Amino acid sequence: MNLTNKQKEQIIRYLISHDLTVDGAIKILGRAGSSISLLFGSDFHVGSIYSLCSPDPVREDGLPIKQTIQQKALWGIFEKVIDRITKKPKVFVVNGEPIDGGNRRSLGRGCWTTHLGDQVDDFCKIVKHIPYEHLLMTRGSAYHVDLDGTNFEEITARQLDADNYRAYGGSGKTDYQVNFEVNGKIFNATHHVGFARWWQYRPTALAQEMVKMHFDHSKRKFHTDVMVRSHVHYYCQVKFLNTLSFTTPAWKLPDPFMYKSGLPMMPDIGMVEVIVESNGDIEVNPIVEDIDIEPMVKHYT
Repeated sequence: MNLTNKQKEQIIRYLISHDLTVDGAIKILGRAGSSISLLFGSDFHVGSIYSLCSPDPVREDGLPIKQTIQQKALWGIFEKVIDRITKKPKVFVVNGEPIDGGNRRSLGRGCWTTHLGDQVDDFCKIVKHIPYEHLLMTRGSAYHVDLDGTNFEEITARQLDADNYRAYGGSGKTDYQVNFEVNGKIFNATHHVGFARWWQYRPTALAQEMVKMHFDHSKRKFHTDVMVRSHVHYYCQVKFLNTLSFTTPAWKLPDPFMYKSGLPMMPDIGMVEVIVESNGDIEVNPIVEDIDIEPMVKHYT
């Protein structure tokens, strides 16, 4: 059956207004007559003294908290990143690990609070500075976000009134992957991907994911146009003929764990804006800012 453009628009408006999914997995977020902006962020790790926090974090015990030099620098970068967004995002995707967790292996060292509720509250304060219409959230590492069987990413998503999403149905606002469509292009986002210490090998894990998804296409009813991964704390992009992928920057500077393999490379700090034109053309805009702090050099004469 051939539908007119008006009939298609009526169907899409109905799906959007009723928060429905297609094929049980793809959320349709609009086919606008103009370009649509999407924003991807991840690995905020709020709660760590090495990560982004709001200018006035609050602990449950009332202990006053002041931003460290690193956190002040990260907040300055955060403000610059928000200013560089070219258009209010239709969708903001938090692709895992909004909070850092209690750091159980190190008995909470390196955290300004080990209380996950404090971390969630501060992350929500940060998100209020980001403009968006819809919020989607995926799940990251259980070490950072789970406590006694409770997933605090789900709690965060509920506190922020994120869109409902479960990849295979059911109630809830978070899952380990999210699929959505904008202007005819389907995005797949999940947190984990292989890490590469050296720059020249960073595209390899993304390319492997794209090949894996290509061969898995027979088991899916849709073709993924853009694949988004996180976890590695650096930006990288790989493009094939009909698919592109990228990893998102992070909001955490090196902590003691990262020094176990030698002097760590500095992460990329920022987010990624994607513009999808009405004809389906895609522009990827990594909003990555330089870190304007350096370790001290002690001089002797």
